[in-house]
Amino acid sequence: MNQPAVSIVLPVFNAGRHLVTAIGSIVDQTFQDWELICVNDGSTDQSSLVLDWFANRDARVRVIHQENGGVVSAANRGHQAARADLICRMDADDIAMPNRLSHQVDFMNSHSEHVAISGSILEMDVDSEPLGLQTLATDHETIVQRLLNRETGLFQPASIMRANAFRKVGGYRREYQWIEDHDLWLRLSRVGRLGNTTELVLCYRQHASSGTWQKSNRQRDLMTQLLREAYSQRDIPGTERTLSTPPSRSCAGPGKWARKAIRGGYPRTALKHLRELWKTNGLTWYTMRMFAEVGLRLPAAARSNRRIPSAIRVPSLDKWNGIASTIGCATH
Repeated sequence: MNQPAVSIVLPVFNAGRHLVTAIGSIVDQTFQDWELICVNDGSTDQSSLVLDWFANRDARVRVIHQENGGVVSAANRGHQAARADLICRMDADDIAMPNRLSHQVDFMNSHSEHVAISGSILEMDVDSEPLGLQTLATDHETIVQRLLNRETGLFQPASIMRANAFRKVGGYRREYQWIEDHDLWLRLSRVGRLGNTTELVLCYRQHASSGTWQKSNRQRDLMTQLLREAYSQRDIPGTERTLSTPPSRSCAGPGKWARKAIRGGYPRTALKHLRELWKTNGLTWYTMRMFAEVGLRLPAAARSNRRIPSAIRVPSLDKWNGIASTIGCATH
């Protein structure tokens, strides 16, 4: 079997609802010299069925079944099995833009000094409706400074990295599970350059049951521990503001998604979540505040939405939604 140009590592745990479209978005890539390594981390839903369905129909899809060990265990196992010199990460509920692999492989092949990059993401809700475009700093120095100030440096599910650099720094560390990407970027930044491109490469799903929201308190504590270690290794003083634990994040849910959508220029998505907020919260101060903010921003958001190019939208995956139904996976 020939070595592929790029390996995509996809940890999977109970992702059956969105897994077909996630894998389908890889199958639909304009760049086709890839392998997809799916690590089934002890799923108890229909994820195993979906993974085996794809593996039986496409030799480039490789499935590893293991007992539940957590995302770090699954990701490290996928990286160990990867045969390509370049490795992409992706989450099992996201959607890759059709030219993601083509763009990222070309960039890495023409920028040998970079060990890892990511691109822009379009946040979407659980129904695959858009919330807003997110971009990050492109230069290495700014990225490292952001990482040292507990800010996002690269979007992990939109990232591509060099396999030899990943293995050189020891891969993901279990003690930093839930902020394992932040830890990895800091260590990779010491062996090569980090970067981001402005190209939209991924649609990133936001939902209240994701690890980002479920483990937010644990993430804050781990981040303080990680930054103390990073500052010590770099022999730079950490300010009390940076190393002190920040306030808790606001709760995920329809109010937050409505705010994201209206600020992102997607009024239809914002109004959908406002209706859900009214149903779940009723007439509260928070509900009134969200309605007021959306109402004030609505005219500008409507004008912005008309100017948004078609590329800044979630790809249509009707074919894969239909296949999901035949496998027995509900996508809505």
